[in-house]
Amino acid sequence: MVSLPKGEFVMGSNTDDPSERPAHPVAIPHPFAIGKFEVTNEQWAACVEAGACPKLGSESNAVKNGPVRDVSWDDAQQYVKWLSKTSGKSYRLPTEAEWEFAIRAGTATRYWWGGQMKTGNANCKDCGDPSRPEGPAPVGSFAANPYGLHDMNGSVWEWVSDCWHNSFKGAPADGRSWDENDCRVRVIRGGSWRDGADYMTSSTRFKYDASVRHSQNGFRVARDAK
Repeated sequence: MVSLPKGEFVMGSNTDDPSERPAHPVAIPHPFAIGKFEVTNEQWAACVEAGACPKLGSESNAVKNGPVRDVSWDDAQQYVKWLSKTSGKSYRLPTEAEWEFAIRAGTATRYWWGGQMKTGNANCKDCGDPSRPEGPAPVGSFAANPYGLHDMNGSVWEWVSDCWHNSFKGAPADGRSWDENDCRVRVIRGGSWRDGADYMTSSTRFKYDASVRHSQNGFRVARDAK
């Protein structure tokens, strides 16, 4: 886990997909911690062995230090519940605002390293070594952003806690999870190894039903700082 400070940033983009608009100021009111890496297959396997997470049974999850994938939002909730119980600390999915705050790491450019794709910074299609077409690289294979976080660009899409909204109109400005009653469609962020450079931007967002398992979807954990 990496501890991040409270802070302010501009979330979203007025120049990309309509779902990323409007760009709007957000204040993260409290420090929080977020995973340095995505949850790995080995970490998921520990939850499976404890009888708290489903066995995924996919060849794509054979590499121990690869990011776990084919997991639904509901699966991720089972993992953070188990992790919280076994560790005595309260783990959860990051909110969408926390996630974007984390990937931007104090930057306001299209990518955290600047305005153009740069080889070695994102695990994605046509983004340069050490990308692999057959699956995501082991966690930490690509450069960390200024906050010390790896693989937020590409690797696997990452579930966050929020319900999906078609735009940021009316979005909370305090970093909390934007939820609705009986929400079933949840947000994923960051793109995957199968996506091109345009999906690697700090503002890229997409959605899936919370029950859907997809080969490109994984997650990382967060917790409130004490």
